[in-house]
Amino acid sequence: MKNRLWILLASMGCILWGCAVSGPKFIDIRYPGTDEAVLSETMAPGKIQPGKIGIALFEDRRKDMDEGYVGYRLLLDKSQETYFVQGMDLADTLTKIVHTYSSQKEWSPSFISPWDLTPEGTTAAVKGYQRILSGTINQFECRANKKAGRTDMILDIDLTFYLGSSDKPGLSVIPTTLTLERTELTFTREKLENFVNQALEEVIQKALAF
Repeated sequence: MKNRLWILLASMGCILWGCAVSGPKFIDIRYPGTDEAVLSETMAPGKIQPGKIGIALFEDRRKDMDEGYVGYRLLLDKSQETYFVQGMDLADTLTKIVHTYSSQKEWSPSFISPWDLTPEGTTAAVKGYQRILSGTINQFECRANKKAGRTDMILDIDLTFYLGSSDKPGLSVIPTTLTLERTELTFTREKLENFVNQALEEVIQKALAF
């Protein structure tokens, strides 16, 4: 009876105090409109496309970080929740997000093999694309701190985009950095997802305004 009472009180304490469980968590990072209906409409037969773009897998150049790592939340007891992207590969996720963005801009995107991110490398890349695109992840981390009555979040994104053409030499290097802060009275995985996805949308739209 005492054991049951203790369990009941512990459960009520979690409800009243917003009890959080430390350990790995997973979030879904995507570009708005990645549902199949939007993509089908964008790529429908007869849709006018301004050109072909080849997108190579991004490189994750963050040091001492797991390739799926996104960030953490420090809890009141000093333990922490660690957040990873679904699929455990942030570079692959960002590559697919840029593919979706290109589709929505009415380009005809395809995935291509990696190419040397130099002006000379563009001429050695697969031919037949008006544009070829890749990128590097230099920094990507959300640091959250749970405090009494709120959670403070800081998101740092540092990406470099490389844009060229496989049919002629030349390369545009587009460095993009963004730091955002947000406070949530009640923290949820969905709110973290929205925070990260909205920031990525802003970064991509500013960097790739073609």
